[in-house]
Amino acid sequence: MLLALFVLPESHKPEQLKIDLAALNPLRPMRWALSMRGVAPIILVFFVFSFSGELYGTCWALWGADTFGWNGLWIGLSLGAFGVCHALVQALLTGPTVKRLGERPAIFAGLACACLALVMMALARRSWMVFAIMPVFALGGIGTPALQSLATKQVDKRQQGQFQGVLASVLSLSAIIGPLFFSSAYFVVQKQWPGAIWLSNVIFSLVIVPVVLSLRLKKEVIA
Repeated sequence: MLLALFVLPESHKPEQLKIDLAALNPLRPMRWALSMRGVAPIILVFFVFSFSGELYGTCWALWGADTFGWNGLWIGLSLGAFGVCHALVQALLTGPTVKRLGERPAIFAGLACACLALVMMALARRSWMVFAIMPVFALGGIGTPALQSLATKQVDKRQQGQFQGVLASVLSLSAIIGPLFFSSAYFVVQKQWPGAIWLSNVIFSLVIVPVVLSLRLKKEVIA
């Protein structure tokens, strides 16, 4: 708060800071975003990305304990290893990948890596296999920054704050629904095949593909 108050420069002149009470309606930005051509599919993709991402935090520890007999130490080590791999990919590979392939292909590359890792996770029977899969799993994260980059190009720069607010609301909604869904789904497959829960994210990834293909993405912001 202090940094925002004293360090960040103000982008609006005082005479531009007029309060519109109607703009405080929390549903108004959502209606605005959904009414813009090409933005609604991006919001849907963001929702599915975030929703499916809730699977890991919800089921990782349960799956590790049921499949490998992991205790708290091994659960922590596995999550730590994933975090390190993910951080390295985000820091070193995302930018070059997007620059070389382009944003849309980078999204598909990330989805392909994620699906491959998820299938391998579902079939894993030894703890070392999970750690061997980590680099491939982390490569699945290259698609999200590419999607964020594409999303920012779909609205005028004056509307970026409003658009990012809509995306933040969508992510919050998915964080509410996702754990409820995946925890319920996990207990359906827990006794027969705990690893089957990972295949649910493969399905969600396949759902995203035609939506991403249908996106009418522009290189110039909408005036």
